[in-house]
Amino acid sequence: MEKRSLINLGLLVVMLLLATLVWFTTDDNGEKRFQPLTGLNPSTIGQITLANNNGPTFTLQRGPSGWTMTTPYQVEANVPRINILLDIVSTPSFEQHPAPADRLKEFGLDKPRAELLLNDTKLVFGGTHPYNYRRYVLIDGTLHLTNDNFPHHFLALAEDFISHSLLKEGSRVEQIRTPGWRLFHTGQGWQLDPPVEGISADQLLAKVSDWENTWVSKVQKSPVEPATEFVEVSIQGSQRPIRFGLINTERELLLVRDDLGLAYRLPAASKLLESPKRRD
Repeated sequence: MEKRSLINLGLLVVMLLLATLVWFTTDDNGEKRFQPLTGLNPSTIGQITLANNNGPTFTLQRGPSGWTMTTPYQVEANVPRINILLDIVSTPSFEQHPAPADRLKEFGLDKPRAELLLNDTKLVFGGTHPYNYRRYVLIDGTLHLTNDNFPHHFLALAEDFISHSLLKEGSRVEQIRTPGWRLFHTGQGWQLDPPVEGISADQLLAKVSDWENTWVSKVQKSPVEPATEFVEVSIQGSQRPIRFGLINTERELLLVRDDLGLAYRLPAASKLLESPKRRD
């Protein structure tokens, strides 16, 4: 075989190898495919534990009625935020290498930024790459390099993963008692004390609905400052009313639950505490 024919054959082999490589590393749209960071399925994850340096470790548990936080608070969890966090299981891993035990400091893993436990799989978050700013993540002795899309979640506080619903979703209010008025249900319907002449049943029901469907802007730790006024909300099926302490400032209204150690933030202009009014 002539020399030129051998060269052409060699080039053909190289082209076929390259074509095969492209075939196995691109999708149908011609884009590169990367392996996911984990092989987990978000729907099978039943427990999440997150530890970082910004607050206490917290645990989220999936149950028949949805997600709840079990520590450090026992309260309904922020499901939309959990769903976003769980996207991390399928985020692309651009590089994978055995983790060098004697060089963890180079990757920010000697003092991890956070540790995320999804069922029994632990993700340890280190620093970022100095040039492409992707995040180093250690999983089962393998060092991964992935897009840094999740720091605001794995560095979050426990309070950030608490539901923003003031009352547990699906709650049915039986009575609202504030410092200035009381709204309660009887066999004849809703009654307001002190009464407002001419107010309709629909207007009373609208106030009840406001309480049942209020979403707050933020959940935070209870402030040191004690409340001096209180609201009690009785819920159908619950033996004890929920007691909120009221702290009103120029910028916000805090509804404080001492039983949970939490405060729910509303705008100062919120009309939630206003007595139901007649609307002509």
